[in-house]
Amino acid sequence: MSLTALILAGGQSRRMGEDKAMMHGGVVRLQSLVKRVGIERCIVMCGHASRSDLFQGEVLQDPLDIEGLHRLLPWARQHVGGSILLLPCDAFLLDEDALQAFLSRSENGGVALDEQGRRQPLFARIPEHVELPEDPSSVHEWLLPLPSVEVSPYGRAFSNFNTPDDLRRLPPQPLDL
Repeated sequence: MSLTALILAGGQSRRMGEDKAMMHGGVVRLQSLVKRVGIERCIVMCGHASRSDLFQGEVLQDPLDIEGLHRLLPWARQHVGGSILLLPCDAFLLDEDALQAFLSRSENGGVALDEQGRRQPLFARIPEHVELPEDPSSVHEWLLPLPSVEVSPYGRAFSNFNTPDDLRRLPPQPLDL
């Protein structure tokens, strides 16, 4: 599969109160998951250079002159080249079945829908050939040209977690690595 996974792990997790990239298996779990579904190249977008040593494998630092995810993602797409799979580091419910379902339903690109039918732009497959806006005002705007991808019955797996209250949606037992 000629696809590069970008794990977005550069945020400061202010609302969560701890580094989401390290919670519930975090980036290590996602790197393993990506490998299990056959994606050979996986890059961790770490944010500031001071975070580089937190991660194993291929790590990419945010350029100092780029602010905002809506500007960073187009830069990363150009820098990495090829088709890209975006995954947030707080994809705590994502498992192999859900990711396989998304990949099989998004061969021409797309943005996953969560269990409420909302687009989750940080779960996106961006084919190399798809034209996206050059200067978007948001990640949502940048990915508007991509179709929504229904991943039922796995919609819950395409949730992200921003606050400690959001963690109530996690299963009671630890997730497998």
